[in-house]
Amino acid sequence: MKKIAVLLLVALLVACTSQAPKAADSSSELTDKAGEMVETKDVAQEQADGIAQKEPESAVQKEEDSSLGRSPPPARPLGQSEQKEVSSSKEDVESSPQETSVQSSELSPKIRDLVKRKDEKLKSLQYLYGGTDTGNLFLDTYFIKGDRMKIKKFSEDYYVLEGYYDNIYVHSAIACCEELSRCKSHNVDNTGKPFDVDVSQLSIPKTPLEWMDEIRSNAKVIGPQTVDSRSVTYIVYTDDQGREVHMWLDDTYGVPHKVEIKKGEELLSRHKFNDMKFNTLKDSDFIPP
Repeated sequence: MKKIAVLLLVALLVACTSQAPKAADSSSELTDKAGEMVETKDVAQEQADGIAQKEPESAVQKEEDSSLGRSPPPARPLGQSEQKEVSSSKEDVESSPQETSVQSSELSPKIRDLVKRKDEKLKSLQYLYGGTDTGNLFLDTYFIKGDRMKIKKFSEDYYVLEGYYDNIYVHSAIACCEELSRCKSHNVDNTGKPFDVDVSQLSIPKTPLEWMDEIRSNAKVIGPQTVDSRSVTYIVYTDDQGREVHMWLDDTYGVPHKVEIKKGEELLSRHKFNDMKFNTLKDSDFIPP
């Protein structure tokens, strides 16, 4: 029995010895697999980091693509021809509001300077008009400021008449009677009554400002003169009807004191603006009482 037990013990030891290398090999394989898993995890982490670093750029690009539909093309400077077109377009826009019936650049330097003085210095104008249309009588006084006009009428009738008025506010199409001696009596009172006026029926002679707008590019300076104690420049030009237009322009404010139209030696008409007053009127002067 002892001999059998010893044999069994020896057989058991041999069996254990033969299984030991396999266990070691299995343990080694498990270690290698664990290492591969660690390496795989590291590689995955590196790839994830790389993707994370690239995501902001992709997000920006995606935002541009969604808002614009495509990336904007690179900006380029205008070529010389394009710059000229843009420049000329700006000049056209800027110059168009300043165009008049006669371009000031077409006038002689002296006349151009007088036109400029009218535009820059003259704020209001008052004058007594007389000429061919009035039988060379100076009757009505005109007041002008901007687009507003008032006419103070003259009448030889010293009686106070019903419905009489002596001041016309042309821009408002209203007339008023303001001079008490002509507007009010013991049985007639025209003061404080506004009268409607048909402006289209008024015969208003051309104003000095309107005469200035008609100066043609063929105008020539004749020389300096004096009218109503004021220094003026005498000019002549030919109008569209072939007539000679003679003007005496104020050297300070540019507007004419006198205008004469001739055909050869024949005087066709005369327009005179006496007692001129410059820049004395207020806005309140054009408000009906």
